[in-house]
Formats: sequence, C-alpha cells, structure tokens
Amino acid sequence: MKLKSIPQRLGYILGAQWTRDVSWTIFTMLLARHSPAVMGQIVLALSFGYLVKTTADVGLNEFLLSTFARGETRPRALLSEVSWLKLAMLLLALGFTWLFTGWQHYSPELRLIVLAIAAGLGLDAVCDSFFALCQARGRQDVEMRIRVPAALLGFGTGIVCILLDAPPICIALYKPIESVCCLLFALKALGRNPLAQVGLEGMLDLARHMKSGLIFTAMSLCSMAYNKINVIFLKQHGTDADVGRYGIAWEAVEGISVLVSSALLGKVIFPLLTRLWQQNREEFRKLAGQTARTLWAGALPVIFIICVEGDRILPLIYGPHYLSAVPSLQLLTPCLATAFLHNLAAYAMIGMGRHKLLLLFYASGLLVNLFCCFVLIPLMPLEGTALTLTITKVWVAILTVSFFQFAARPMSLGQWLLLLGAACASLALWYALRGVAVREVAELAGLVPLLALFWRWRPPSPLEKRPAA
Repeated sequence: MKLKSIPQRLGYILGAQWTRDVSWTIFTMLLARHSPAVMGQIVLALSFGYLVKTTADVGLNEFLLSTFARGETRPRALLSEVSWLKLAMLLLALGFTWLFTGWQHYSPELRLIVLAIAAGLGLDAVCDSFFALCQARGRQDVEMRIRVPAALLGFGTGIVCILLDAPPICIALYKPIESVCCLLFALKALGRNPLAQVGLEGMLDLARHMKSGLIFTAMSLCSMAYNKINVIFLKQHGTDADVGRYGIAWEAVEGISVLVSSALLGKVIFPLLTRLWQQNREEFRKLAGQTARTLWAGALPVIFIICVEGDRILPLIYGPHYLSAVPSLQLLTPCLATAFLHNLAAYAMIGMGRHKLLLLFYASGLLVNLFCCFVLIPLMPLEGTALTLTITKVWVAILTVSFFQFAARPMSLGQWLLLLGAACASLALWYALRGVAVREVAELAGLVPLLALFWRWRPPSPLEKRPAA
C-alpha cells in the first residue's frame, strides 16, 4: 500500500517542483544569453545563499520531518520554536556573509546581489519548517499550492527585469520576492503566527531536543560546503563569465538530481523509510531496493545522453558562448548517479539512526573537496571546479552506498551484475559504431541496453491492482 501511495504524493511535489524548474530554466536561458558575467554574479550569489540557507536551517529539517512523522511532540509548538531559531541564525549568517564579501573585495553591487539572494534563500529555510509538517502529514498538495504562485511571481519579476535590461541588482530581487510570497502564503495556510506565544521554557525544551539535531547541522554544513565552496575558489582564479559557464553546466546536472533527491527521496521516500525501519524491516528493504534499482536505471540513460550530446545541448539552449563549458558538463555527469544513490543511502542511514557515521562520511568529503579546491582549481579553473565536485561526490557516495548495501541489502549480487552489464554493453555499442555509422545511430544503439534496463526496473504503476488483503 505504501508503495502505491508514492506516485500520488510525488505528483503534488512534482507539480510545484516542475513549475519552479520551468520558470528557473526560462530565467537562466534569458540571463545566460543576456550576459555571461551577470549570470556568473547570480551563480556566485546563489552559492553564498545556499550556505546561508544551510546555516539558517540549523540542520533541523530532517529532525523535524522525523519528529512530525512519529508524532512525538506538539507540532505547532515545535514549529514556533524552530522558526525563531532559524530567524536568529539567518541574521547571523547574513552578517557574516556581508563581512566575508567585503574581505574578498567584491564590488558594492556584487555584495548587494549576494546579500539579496542569500536573504531570500534564508527565508526559504524558515518556510521549510512548515513544509516539513505538510510532508509528514501527507499534505503535499498544500505545499504545491504555496510554492507554485510564489515561484511564478518571483521568477516572473526576474524575467521582466532581464527583458527590460535592468541592473543586475534588480534582477537579483527575483529571489527575495519569491521567498517573501512563499512565507506569506504559508502563514495564511497555517492560520496563525508561528512566532507568537514562544517562551523561554519552550526554547530550552527545543535545545534539549536539538542534541541529535546538532549532528544534522554539522552534516548539512559539510554537505553544502563541499557543494558550493568550489565556486568561491573559481571566482578567485577565474572571471565572472567563468563562474557563469560553470553555473550553466552544473544547472544541467543539478536540475535533475535535485528533482529526484528533493522531491522523491526527501519528501516522499524518507518519511516512509523512517516509519518502516521502526515497524517493518522487510518492507523497508523492499522499498529501498525498488527505489535504488529505479534510480540507477533512470540515471544511466540521462548520463549517457548528456555525455554524448552535451556539445549540442548547451549551445542550443544557452548560446554559443557556452561551448567551452561542455567539458565541465561532461565531468559533472557522474554526480547524477552519485546524487541519486547517495541521497537514498543517506536518508536510509538517518532512518536507521546512523547519524554519527554519516557525519564522518560528510566530513571526509569536505576534506577531500578542500584538497581538490587548492590543487585543481588554480591549475585549470573551469574544468578543475567541475572535477573537484565530482571527485568529492563520488568519494562520499562510495562510503554511504557501501554501508547501505551492507546494512540493508537493497540490491542482490545478480542485480549489481545486471547493472554493470547494461552499462558495459551501452559503452561497447556506442564505441564500436561511432566510427562506422552516423553519430545519431551510434548514440541510439548505446541507449538500447540502458532503456531496456530501465523498463525492467521501472517503478510499479499506481494503476496496478493491489493484492487482496
């Protein structure tokens, strides 16, 4: 029954996610063609913004989702206490960001762009607490009705500013507008002010509950740091246009990986895994195995297409200025598979209560990332930035997926061999035909084994009849 409920819940999330993704795609296409330098400024600001958002989250989203799903406390009281804490952390993070950008000698306009986008993303962290309550109660439809109009208003403003050739700071206002609208709509849906009636006793109680939440905080900070600090290094060793080119390459990969890891894994699969680990280990294993196989089978064709068609995709969408970003795009494609499988394994580890081990994995990833940032990016700024992230994500994924496989056995040896065989057959067909046939024929031949694997491991249809109880 739980497996069959996933498509409906996922549909609500995808409705909101796709609306925002389509809006973001239109926004970035117009902005990239408008000015690679301004695109780079926005990408840099987003990197700072995600670090600010992670700090404001205080690593509490998974803690909130787990707590709400188990019904261990009064949800509205906890929501109020967390909202106050997140706002306080947001102000601290914005202050540090303003000082850091001054220390880096960014221009006054760039500092304002960074601050505007960082403030918007920080407000998203506050809204996420309410959305965690919606997800735990299976009310993804409420989240959709809030996110869709907020995204349309925010990105609509940004698109208009681009078409009017407005200054970069005006374009950057798209994010705070979207976030403020999202916050106002969430307050209306909640029907009360979450900041009201919070006393010292409640905050002290939250502090006691946050003992495990501190581990989530450290995990989130490590994860976001190794995802974003390479862009700050690229800004030091490259130009704004280089940052924009890397941002375009990463958007092509991140758009797909975030869609799956955030929409499916974080908001639908994770709450189910948390409950099943406590209630039914066999159902946990089945759900984890079905999800792992589907993610692997879905990731491989996408990786193959991006690798062989990247030199057509980027210039077609963003213009000829981005042809030099194709090697970076190809270097980033392994992040698709690692994002899918790592996030599944990480959420499963959280559901198992293996937070400390997961934190060690993330901390090791941050060390690997810092080493690569200092070594690779100065030598080859654009490609080194992409390679740094890929090496880091592959390293962390090896650790988390290996533990997940050892602890839960989601996939059998035969399934791993089938996966490896399909990948090898795909590469062999493409390599054998690319020199003797037209390009498209070789690529289609390479896709056949991967599509056959996806058909074999496709998720169950929601229209299938449930077996009789």
